[in-house]
Amino acid sequence: MSNLRLSYGEYYHICHRGNNREALFREERNYKYFIDLYKKYIYPIADLYAYCLLPTHFHFLLRIKSLDELEGIYQVESQIWRQVRTFLGTYTKSINKTYNRSGHLFEGRYPRKITLKDEYFFHLISYIHQNPQTHGIVANFRIWPYSSYQAYKLKDVRSAIAKSVFSDLDLYNTILTIQEMYLFDIGDFDYFHD
Repeated sequence: MSNLRLSYGEYYHICHRGNNREALFREERNYKYFIDLYKKYIYPIADLYAYCLLPTHFHFLLRIKSLDELEGIYQVESQIWRQVRTFLGTYTKSINKTYNRSGHLFEGRYPRKITLKDEYFFHLISYIHQNPQTHGIVANFRIWPYSSYQAYKLKDVRSAIAKSVFSDLDLYNTILTIQEMYLFDIGDFDYFHD
């Protein structure tokens, strides 16, 4: 994977897995806490378009906000990286304390790939939502509770998904339509090469 810097106004697919394929999420409360931390540390700097949390890894499709959308300390580029590090570090510390473990929770540096708001963008949202089914965790990705698929179905503005997604009816309806069509061979998007 490319080792690109996070830049203002750009789209990224961020995926990360547990060190040595260890579980990142051991129980339901871990998933909720992770999303709460996302809202605290990443929501101020990025718009989230899709996410999926699985026991051993997670996926985010997001856009770092443009400089004019950010305020205060977030207008300093180094703060963008600091927010991501703090988010992952805070979660790691909590898991280490809760489960009496030590060391790195996440394997290496997280892969990043710039995505564009085109066919690939929508394909990637489908891939992210269908990941629990791809990995055999559930028979139907639509029932997995730890992805943004349900937020789209319910138009849940309280979710971590950027509120601008729900207010852009063309974008919202396109995402819903593609999800239901199940058109893509999502195996082509296995970024971990399992």
